[in-house]
Amino acid sequence: MSNFRWINKQGVESDLGFIVQFTGRFTAEYREAGRIFVVDVEDGGLSGDKSNILYSRSSLLRFIPSQSEQQRVETNFRDAMLFQGLVPVAYA
Repeated sequence: MSNFRWINKQGVESDLGFIVQFTGRFTAEYREAGRIFVVDVEDGGLSGDKSNILYSRSSLLRFIPSQSEQQRVETNFRDAMLFQGLVPVAYA
């Protein structure tokens, strides 16, 4: 897992060079190396004392051709959510 720092109330930056930023009620962005992926998200209720965040795997990964790159980006996105105190839950 990488180290993160808050860039504002809605986003974090990793020491690996990517940013995850909530940009609207139902969207977040994954930014890395000049690429921006808009991710569909929604509130998923509570999981114990933490909030679930539902995210669309297809919106995150649709423009990434290789499976290994998809796995890396999804892991980065999930790690950023965990750092923010959210429990990431994928849906189609």
